[in-house]
Amino acid sequence: MAIKQKEQQPKNKLVEILSTEYKGESLILGILATITAALAVMIIGNVQGFHIPADFPVLGGSPNDMIFAWTVLVIAMLGLALVIYPFFLPAFPELRKITWAGWIEFLDNAVRVLIFVIIVTAFVSALDIIILRLIEGIL
Repeated sequence: MAIKQKEQQPKNKLVEILSTEYKGESLILGILATITAALAVMIIGNVQGFHIPADFPVLGGSPNDMIFAWTVLVIAMLGLALVIYPFFLPAFPELRKITWAGWIEFLDNAVRVLIFVIIVTAFVSALDIIILRLIEGIL
């Protein structure tokens, strides 16, 4: 008895290109989005040398330059979100597994941390005073 082969559907070339993941594309998008966001913030903040001249076609003039800069900033933030989101995606199921400490356990741990910080601060301060006295004695 022969097994019937499924007929393979021809893939759309555009869907194939868009669904293919390329190495480094996230890195390139992250770098370009960061640079674009920085330039948009410089235009919005009126940093010297980063402004759109008033005689520039379409974008020049008072409200148009700010509309352009804010639009570019929003697009850059969306690009950064597209780069950062996949890194946090596996963390969401793990966050649901967290069990938070009760009030008594929280208070106990907070007191322990405060005592540790006070002891380390006193130790570093004592060392600082001793070293300063030694340096004053030498000089």
